[in-house]
Order: sequence, then C-alpha cells, then structure tokens
Amino acid sequence: MKIKILITGGAGFIPSSVAELFTRDAKYEVVLLDNLLTGDLQNIPDRQNVSFIRGDVNDYNTVLSIMSSIRFDYVFHYAAVVGVKRTIENPSWVLKDIEGFRNVLECSKNTGVSRVFFSSSSEVYGEPVEIPQHEERTPLNSRLPYAVVKKIGECYLKSSNKEYDLDYP
Repeated sequence: MKIKILITGGAGFIPSSVAELFTRDAKYEVVLLDNLLTGDLQNIPDRQNVSFIRGDVNDYNTVLSIMSSIRFDYVFHYAAVVGVKRTIENPSWVLKDIEGFRNVLECSKNTGVSRVFFSSSSEVYGEPVEIPQHEERTPLNSRLPYAVVKKIGECYLKSSNKEYDLDYP
C-alpha cells in the first residue's frame, strides 16, 4: 500500500525538492498543490508517483475536495505568499494564508492525516533582544506580515495537537 503525501506550495523550490526526495521511492504517492503565484511548474519532479493540482489552500472547498478524495497519510504545508517586497506591498495576500492553515489543519483532522509538517521561519523572532536568541524567551517582534502569519501557523499546530491529537514535529 502506498504512503500518500500532500505537499502544499508544491511548485516552490523547497517543496518540490522535498517531493523529489519522496518520489525516488515508489512506495510514496505525492500530490503537489500550488496556485502558481510564485511556484513554477518546471520545479515539479518528472516521476510516475507525483501529480500536480493547481489550486489554492486558502480556498476551503479546494482543500476539502482534494483531501477527502485522496486520504493522505502526511501533509507538508509550505504554501505561503513569499518575498519580502511582495509581502510588504500586499499584506492582505499574506493574511489570507491564515485561512490556508486553518483549512489544511481542519481537513487533516477530518480525513485521518497522521502528521502535518510545517515550515516556519526565523523571521518570527524579528530583531534579537538577546544573543544567542532563545526560542521560548524571544518575543514576537517582527514587523513583517509574513512572520506574523508564520507564528500564527505555529500556534494553530500546537492547538490542533492539543485539541485533536493531530501530530506535528
């Protein structure tokens, strides 16, 4: 039986590299979901066990449809508006990514996903208040909307773990 993996933001450089690693082994079936705002179809591995769906994680019905029909074992959530200039000029785009977190986690818990992996950012800490920085004592002091949304994603994961026992690393 194949292990099914969903990678959101899958046409991005890092997510497609993760897909490349998984698709080297035929026991994995990988689905890449991306709206192609910053992703590139040329990044997608050319393998039998990978497929691409153009769609937006910020749209609940899209996520629900995909996750209900395929029933993934694991989700790697990389979808996000990226690029400092882009995120500063379009903060409303970035804030929509909060909805993407909610959609991915809600659908994960309702479809039997075992674990959700998430890529946060050191940007959540902003400028250091002490050196070396300490993860538990450093306040959220970034002015970038991207960093705030990443921190909210971390909080969503912790809450989903406590409330629904949805595992994350």
